[in-house]
Amino acid sequence: MTRRTLSVCSAALGFFMLGGCVYHPPANRMDRYAHSMVGQNLSGVVAQFGPEDHQGGSATYPNIGTPQNPRYVHTWSRYGSTQHQRFVQTGTQSTGSTLVTVLPAGGGQGEIPIYQENTAPTGYYTQQGEACHMSFTTDANKNIVSYDLFGGYCDKLFLNGG
Repeated sequence: MTRRTLSVCSAALGFFMLGGCVYHPPANRMDRYAHSMVGQNLSGVVAQFGPEDHQGGSATYPNIGTPQNPRYVHTWSRYGSTQHQRFVQTGTQSTGSTLVTVLPAGGGQGEIPIYQENTAPTGYYTQQGEACHMSFTTDANKNIVSYDLFGGYCDKLFLNGG
């Protein structure tokens, strides 16, 4: 499986102006579709989603591989009009402890209480628009060797007419 999803935030900053890079797992149906395209020709993706964002290939995107093993990145982006409020977790805070059980202590020593420490997430809410970016990396023959999905709402934006 040639799939990279966690490293895309740093790569995304090179292609797109993002206000913040928060990892979102790829959408289920789009992830399955993109994974099924590995080993296929890029023409299948073009037939499904139309021309890529910048008519990629060697004319637009530089070779990110080697001269002997060239690789080209082809990207499709979709944007929705709905804003969503999203919680960004920055840490946790203690909310106290809860008595879980009491163990008997041997030798007439009484009982031993066992507590569980409770925590709650801390962070802030931010407004976020719907955006999904799908990239396929191809060889010189435009056969797909890997893919990336980053952003959110990929199923909605690519498969439901966004």
